Formats: sequence, C-alpha cells, structure tokens
Amino acid sequence: MSPEVILDRYIRSDMCHKRGCSGYVGKLDIDRVEPVSLRRLLRRVQSTMNEALGLEGPNASGGVQHDPLHFDYIDVTCGTENAHAFQHDGFAFITVTVPMVQSLWDLAGRLSRSTLVQQLLGLDTGTLQPESLRDLLFDIQLNFLVAHEYTHHVHRHNGVNDLWTAFFDDGEDGSLGLQAEELDADGYSLYLGVAYLLRGGGRPTALQQLGRTDVPGTSGDELLLTSFFLAVMAFFCSLWRGSIDMSRVYQFDHPPPPVRIKYAIQTAQMWAGQNESLPSSWFSGPRFRPLFRAAADVMGGTARQTWDAPMAFLRSSEGNRYDGQLFERFEAIRKKRDESASPADGDPA
Repeated sequence: MSPEVILDRYIRSDMCHKRGCSGYVGKLDIDRVEPVSLRRLLRRVQSTMNEALGLEGPNASGGVQHDPLHFDYIDVTCGTENAHAFQHDGFAFITVTVPMVQSLWDLAGRLSRSTLVQQLLGLDTGTLQPESLRDLLFDIQLNFLVAHEYTHHVHRHNGVNDLWTAFFDDGEDGSLGLQAEELDADGYSLYLGVAYLLRGGGRPTALQQLGRTDVPGTSGDELLLTSFFLAVMAFFCSLWRGSIDMSRVYQFDHPPPPVRIKYAIQTAQMWAGQNESLPSSWFSGPRFRPLFRAAADVMGGTARQTWDAPMAFLRSSEGNRYDGQLFERFEAIRKKRDESASPADGDPA
C-alpha cells in the first residue's frame, strides 16, 4: 500500500482524535488546492523534500535504521498551523498542515520586504529582488522545520504517545525530558541546515538569491549565516503566541522560544569551530540582538507585548535554575546517543 493511502487512513481513523489534531480530515489532495500558485508551491516543496529524504544516507541518520521516510501534507478544516513526525504501518512520516506552509510563506515575505532585514544583510535595495530573498528565507524556515521532525525519527526520541508535534498549548503533560528532546532536534536540524547552506549544495543558489555571488570565503559564510538566523529567529518568534505562564515552565512540551534561540546560536558556533568558518567572537550578543529585533519587528499585532514577563523570568535566579536543569537533560541525551554511536556515524558531538 502506498504511503499516501496509509497516511490518509491513519489521519482519518486515529490521528484526528489525538491532542492538538482536532480538525484533521485526511491527507491533502493537492490537485484541489487553490490558488494555482499555492498548488505549485506545495508540489515543489513535496517533490524536493521526498527526493532529499529518499537519498538520505546512513551518515545523515547516524547509522540509525528506520522505516522509509515520507513527507506529505495534512488537510484541515480550520487554520491549524502544525507539523508532526510519527511512524505507522512501515513508514516514518513527516507531515505539515497547509496553514503551516502558508504561515511560513507569509513570514518569509514580510522578512524580505523589511528595510532593517535588507540593511543587516548589506543588500543593495536598488537591485534587490524581494521575491528571491523571500524564496531563500522560506526554504530555510521550512527545511529547518522538516529537519527538526526528521531528527525525532533518527534520534529515536520518545515524544508524546509516539507523536511529535511542533505546536502545543504548553503546560499539560510536558517535562524537561521532552523539552531536551526538542532542543536536540533543533540542534541537529540546525547543524544539517547550516552545513548545507554554507558548505553544501545550497551555497551557490543562496548567494545567487541574495544577489551576492561575488562574496568570497568567510564573508560569504557571514552573509549566509546572518540570513539563516534571520529566518530561524523569525520562525521561533512566530511560536510565541500570546502570554506564557512561566510558573508551569517545567511542564512545557517545548522550551520557551528565547531558550531555543540561545541553544541554536551555541550549536551554530560549534559548527563554525569544527568547519573553520567564522570565529567564536562572531557569535556575540551584540551580533544577534539586531537580528532578533528585525525578526520580532515583522511579527506585527500585540504579540511582543506579552514577551516581557517570560524574558524577566529567564534572567532571574529561578530561570537560571530551570536552564541549568534543562541543559543537564540535554547533555544526558547527547551523551547517551554518543555512547551508542560509532565514531564514523557522522552525528555531531
């Protein structure tokens, strides 16, 4: 049976009853999507993702054996923005809802039109093509999201009832262990994304999209990594939906967005040190504060008005204790994986 049929039946009979999945009605029939421009975008993304997943080698997964991977879309009856990873009937599925794709597309568009973003990238506004910048930022965000869900499969995370979900209303049945798994998925996703963008096949295309094919060596690394973090920080900011009750932080399913951003920067710094890229001094607070401000500015609405309390908590002594305990769980996951992997597995330390 094809993965498309298996997925559709699973969504209709089982997944739609799980927490966070109300309104799920089956696998999306792309042929029925309107407008045509969105239909073409969805087809391009699906083809690219499944081609990449089909070519996955043992080094990418750290030698972990898993069911064949399949990327697809979930049809929903309401504007549910989400992504999931789960295994069912011989396949390892990575799925996103159409509202999730549309949200990232809109977010990338707003970033590409931001004067501050263009200034931080040092782009010539007279010759810049915002559509090309939008395409690059969208691809970075979606690749990060899909690679995050992919990591749940290959790092054998526990998840919630064997279903990993990108968005939850935090505070029900989470734990530090689940939050540490999410940080681990963020880290490996970032590691794969940065390697592809700075040292892999994504580099020439990305520089062309930025209109800077003339940028050499580490200067190109700086431009591409700045682009990467503008996209990923905006993605994390988009998760910050409404106020967060930090008194229940130990029961969250995912760490608060500022924590995920901090760990992402640390992972990128580690990658740069391993690959003779940018120096450690590049990864300083003054470097990233303008990037965060630019990412936050495109959010609009009243979302930023709810951020002061969580930020104050994370700077407090209790926030430091929380972060220290989370880091211990995160390190325990990495240590356990390292102990079970051979040196040739290719998984980052």
